[in-house]
Amino acid sequence: MQELLSVKCPSCGSDIRAAGESKLVDSLQQHLYEKHAIEMPPERVRENVAAQLQGFDGYNARPISGA
Repeated sequence: MQELLSVKCPSCGSDIRAAGESKLVDSLQQHLYEKHAIEMPPERVRENVAAQLQGFDGYNARPISGA
């Protein structure tokens, strides 16, 4: 069983959790669309998630326009 990974939503700071990095990317992208009406390309969400998992603030990965 994979451990749950966690990142923060760059717009509201909510914790987003999922089992595995790809599911985390999907969950964050869905959260941004449903809660903040932000459509972000999957590669941008992936960059944000990867940066947060490596210990960087997601905003420092690349700014999200409209947030």
